[in-house]
Amino acid sequence: MISLFIEKLELEKNCLYNKVAIITGAGRGIGKELARCLAWLGAKVVIAEITPEGKDVETLIRKEGGEALYVKTDVSKENDILNLEKSILEKYGKVDILVNNAIVYAAGTLMELPMEAWDEMYHVNIRGAVFTIKTFLPHMLKQDNGVIVNVTSAGGTPYMAPYFASKVALASIAESLAAELDDTNISVFTFGPGMVDTPGIQEAARLLAPKFGMTEHEFQNQGVNPGYDGLMPAEHCAAGWAHAIVHAKEHHGQIASPFEVLLKFGLICQKKDSSSKSLETKRNLISKSVTELLNDVDTILLSLKKEIEGLGFFAKQWMKKTFIKRCGMTIEKFLEMLDELKIKLVDPESNLAWHVNCLQKLANHFKQNIEDAKGWIKDPDELELAIETLTYRSESVLSLIEKISIS
Repeated sequence: MISLFIEKLELEKNCLYNKVAIITGAGRGIGKELARCLAWLGAKVVIAEITPEGKDVETLIRKEGGEALYVKTDVSKENDILNLEKSILEKYGKVDILVNNAIVYAAGTLMELPMEAWDEMYHVNIRGAVFTIKTFLPHMLKQDNGVIVNVTSAGGTPYMAPYFASKVALASIAESLAAELDDTNISVFTFGPGMVDTPGIQEAARLLAPKFGMTEHEFQNQGVNPGYDGLMPAEHCAAGWAHAIVHAKEHHGQIASPFEVLLKFGLICQKKDSSSKSLETKRNLISKSVTELLNDVDTILLSLKKEIEGLGFFAKQWMKKTFIKRCGMTIEKFLEMLDELKIKLVDPESNLAWHVNCLQKLANHFKQNIEDAKGWIKDPDELELAIETLTYRSESVLSLIEKISIS
């Protein structure tokens, strides 16, 4: 099953021959499946896992013809990491790939979760990853070659504040480290897996679904993953992750996901929205009045708001945060700004510089959405429709800016 899927991603068996890969938290879930993938690709896989499940993964990989070594490891303990280093150097003499995958989590409101939960997640998720990097990076620097991967997730999600805070921190740490290593042959990137069918998500669903007013099935099947109605199979995610590791130089300093490569090779596809209608983007926007253009932008934002509200919880959160990050405010606040602009336009003495700046950010946001769409949507017809829609939105805003400037 693994070999067939990886071969479809045009990854040759043994392309990681003689590479030594450490995966923390590889006793189950995505870590386990990634270990199997890397072993099939020829890597000697070290399973740094706190539970005896790590031994089961080692046994499974060996049965599948791969090379694996289980080292019981609590990443929150420095002595365990140093023992891991000793075991690897004694067995293999080097390390080429480090995947910081081990995590702990807890669910509850910020007020409910005790400080001990924050401490534990800091020590495992952040400090453990940092000390592991500090331990193995010198070996990579010595050989001037290697790959380091942290794992991230959406930030600011309710009921798991310490967990998601640690995930955002891991992405930032990887970005900083990548910049520090730009002049080396060591590649550093972050991996965002999406919502994956693992024992961890099953456990989390039992805790979180009631807090969102959902059943466990509803929580797991929000359609947040491109190409999937519900959760992404762990082996699919791991195959995409393995591809990113093989092509690590292309992802240096960035956040990679499994979806783009699976879409690229046709292993998943975006569903077409049957309600979508083709839009003509070659409209004569210049001929419209300022009022007409303002109303157009108003309508565009209301449509965007409706589109976002129709998404699953996590996709909705991502879209809202992306809009705020790029435009400096929520869609609701932007609509209020447009109402204010309508009033100010009738006063020739009004200073509209701030409003124009906000509109420019909105136009840039829609332009960036076009690049986002090219990375996510592989169906040619759907991509063409998305680009037409986003182009029209961007041009409408830019035409409004031009009209205001002339006025």
